[in-house]
Amino acid sequence: QVSRRVLTLISTLALIFSIAVPAYASAPASDDAPTRAATVRVNPKVQLEAADAELVADDPLKGATEGIFLIRLADAPLATYRGGVVGLQPTSPVVTGDRKLDVDAPEARAYVDYLKASQATFVARMEKAIGHDADVRFTYTNSNNGLAVWLTPDEAASVRKLPGVSLIVPDFERELQTDTGPGWIGAPSLWGEDCGDTCGEGIIVGIIDTGINPENPSFADVGGDGYDHTNPFGSGNYVGVCDSDNAGTDEIKGYDATFPCNDKLIGAWGYSSVDAAEGANSPWDYDGHGSHTGSTSAGNFVEATISGGARADEAIDISGVAPHANIIAYAGCCTGSALTASIDQAIADGVDVINYSIGSSSPSDVWADFDTVGFLNAREAGIFVATSAGNDGPGFASLGSPGDAPWLTATAASTHPRTWTNEVSFSGGDSALATIGGNGFTDGYGPANIVYAGDFGDALCLTPFPAGTWTNNEIVVCDRGQIARTDKGVNAAAGGAAGLILANAEGNGLSINADAHVIPASHITYPDGVLLKDWLATGSGHMATITAGVYVQDENRADILAGFTSRGPNRAIDIISPSVAAPGVDIIAAHGQSTGLGAVSYTHLTLPTIVRE
Repeated sequence: QVSRRVLTLISTLALIFSIAVPAYASAPASDDAPTRAATVRVNPKVQLEAADAELVADDPLKGATEGIFLIRLADAPLATYRGGVVGLQPTSPVVTGDRKLDVDAPEARAYVDYLKASQATFVARMEKAIGHDADVRFTYTNSNNGLAVWLTPDEAASVRKLPGVSLIVPDFERELQTDTGPGWIGAPSLWGEDCGDTCGEGIIVGIIDTGINPENPSFADVGGDGYDHTNPFGSGNYVGVCDSDNAGTDEIKGYDATFPCNDKLIGAWGYSSVDAAEGANSPWDYDGHGSHTGSTSAGNFVEATISGGARADEAIDISGVAPHANIIAYAGCCTGSALTASIDQAIADGVDVINYSIGSSSPSDVWADFDTVGFLNAREAGIFVATSAGNDGPGFASLGSPGDAPWLTATAASTHPRTWTNEVSFSGGDSALATIGGNGFTDGYGPANIVYAGDFGDALCLTPFPAGTWTNNEIVVCDRGQIARTDKGVNAAAGGAAGLILANAEGNGLSINADAHVIPASHITYPDGVLLKDWLATGSGHMATITAGVYVQDENRADILAGFTSRGPNRAIDIISPSVAAPGVDIIAAHGQSTGLGAVSYTHLTLPTIVRE
């Protein structure tokens, strides 16, 4: 009999080694999250630019516009209430001695009722101050005690003066940040030969992300290894949109008979659309990121179909690190108000661990941010939380928030042994150029003319080239940076390219990926890219041939820090960050966009799922 402590360790590994580092997250970095007017303890050993050192504004409402504001009230939330209110017993596990917060205990119910009554009183007082009914979008009682309310800046300034308000800030945006991974980190040694009772059984993993695709086999009741999941809530009992007793509220969609929960996927919540004009919230994965991270951490053993536009489909066995764990998905990306609501609900649902592959490029006040503080309180409730270090490497001190908080496990991305390698050979020009090795999940192509996109006005291939830019099915060299790597092939193909060479920027160095591009492609290192572009700048008649990618397992390729991953030192507080590094390059995991997909597709977007060998 394996103890629950061991099972928690398994799921902890699942979370530590499933932090998403999606190269396709191409949206520009969001503004720094607003914070309280307080001094942040900055590591004095780190020399920062003045703009980076200014971690908090003099006034968090300065420059605010009409929109959602987050209000934190003075009373402690449920997870950290240690007593002090007459007639109400403590609920924090630190005081009660419980392993986890029991949200159904009479003491917990009584305290939540007290918080809700206090919030109602506060709303009435707020409405008097602003002169109209308050547009309350969310209320929080578990991870934070507070509300998310639509206000003008002047109204927010008035609300800040009300008794009981400890913090008010504008809503903010966070950014989105296996196949061989579990084997490489040693998960099979914990699983045992038959994965019996040691693969995450009895653990609930909360995935706070972009939602989930419930039709994907990674989240089916019965996995590819024949394991039939047990619902810890009891057969047929679910939470969120799968709960037939959930009539819905102003904050969530409520019961959705079309969303297929099961004994593996035991619940889902939709918080990401908080503006009524955007329609009802939904936990269906709108992006693919949430499904990818969910299957990486706790997806079933399945046979994945690896799909690439320039290569025939291939099959490979994959799994999450804790393949027998249960999952609850929270679509909260990526406003602070919706993410805080997701954290609050995850505590109420009793999850054991949370995967948060989300963050910001900049540090902020770890003692004030609603999601960061929410995770501190979730920790006191008995929940382990892992987050990504971020995608702002390779620069010095590039770790962002909330990975800079000491109560989360921040994970940097490294390589693993598996990849697809190929080569590019050349002819023509004024001098010979030796064959260059690269990576690519691709078919071969060539010989064909090869050109540099920089000679056509867009070295980074940031936007689609006009049709007819190239008319001889050329191979086009694009520089890496700013947008998703696979988008560059799409943009080059729009202009007539039939092949792609993706050349690293200097900061990416030797970190290359076996991407599944829409056209035959090879990703090459920075030094090789310099040689290639110098060769293209002289002579004429340049030709190249791309070979098909070949699957390789090479331990010498593993444990190399990815060029894009954020790294320390920690700018916000004097601790070592990131906490750990784990496989985060070229990861195979579940596809999640739209319904009816039913297959697992190849992308390099997150961390580890592994072949069960």
